[in-house]
Amino acid sequence: MGNSLKWGGITLAVIAGLLLGFAITTTAYRYHLLRVPGRHGFVDRLNQDLQLTPDQLHQIEMLMRDSHTKMDQLHDDFRRQHDQLIYQTHDQIRAVLTPEQQQKFDRDFSHPPTGEGPHDHEHHDHGN
Repeated sequence: MGNSLKWGGITLAVIAGLLLGFAITTTAYRYHLLRVPGRHGFVDRLNQDLQLTPDQLHQIEMLMRDSHTKMDQLHDDFRRQHDQLIYQTHDQIRAVLTPEQQQKFDRDFSHPPTGEGPHDHEHHDHGN
C-alpha cells in the first residue's frame, strides 16, 4: 500500500506542476511577457516562399508594425470605453437610490475595479 501512496503522490505532484505551468504561461502570454510563437513567422514565410526583395521585405515589416500599433490602439480604446460604461452604469444605479441607500451603496458597492481604467484610482467620493 505504501507504494501506491508514493505513486499517487507523484501523480498529484505532476498534475499540480502541469496546472501551475499552464496558469503561469497563460498569464505570461496575456500580459505580453511572452510572445506568441510564429508572430514574425508570417513575414519569414512570405520572404521564403515569395523571395521578397529587401525593399518589399522592409515595406511588409513596416505594414505589419503599423497594423500591430493600430490593433494595440483599438484594444486600448475598447478597454477605456468598457471601463467608462461600467462606471457610468454604476453612477446611474446610484442616482436611482435614496440618500440612505446611496450611503450603504457607497460603503458596500464601491466602483468595481476594471483593471486599467481611467477611474480606477479616482471617482470614489460621491459626497452629497
